Amino acid sequence: MIATFPPKQTQVCAFTLGEHLFGIDVRYVQEVLRFQECTPIPLTPPLVKGLLNLRGQIVLAIDMRHRLGLPEQPRGSSPISIVVRIADGVLSFLVDEIFDVMSLDSAQFEATPETLSNNEKRFVSGCFKLDDRILIMLDASQIADISADLRSALEGQRLMPELDVLACPSACT
Repeated sequence: MIATFPPKQTQVCAFTLGEHLFGIDVRYVQEVLRFQECTPIPLTPPLVKGLLNLRGQIVLAIDMRHRLGLPEQPRGSSPISIVVRIADGVLSFLVDEIFDVMSLDSAQFEATPETLSNNEKRFVSGCFKLDDRILIMLDASQIADISADLRSALEGQRLMPELDVLACPSACT
């Protein structure tokens, strides 16, 4: 795999999920907000927390802990919403805490380790070696691509049990 390096300096919105430190390029970040209640969406996978009303704009909220295979957030704690803008639109990444907005040098950057599985690699664009820990850079567009998860959630779901109607996985494509 050919390593891709960010520009000399990369601005990163760093956040935590448990003890893990992650980051996304600030160019994707529209704003950071305190959590507000989500409206659940039926038949969606658990990583979809629901919909948020962001000053009149309806935004999909993604539970980053679930997306990355981490344990649920402890009861009583409220996530922080990182509102991101990608090519497909605006959505919210729900995280534990904002760590910092950091300016990192490309000399600290390393490509995604080859030892990660393809499933793990699809979300990770690389990592930055900090003084006392590693910051895992995430690909916001890949995190936002939930089409495969929606197909899996819909497969075999009975949309209208009384009529024995099954969801069609091709409806998500």
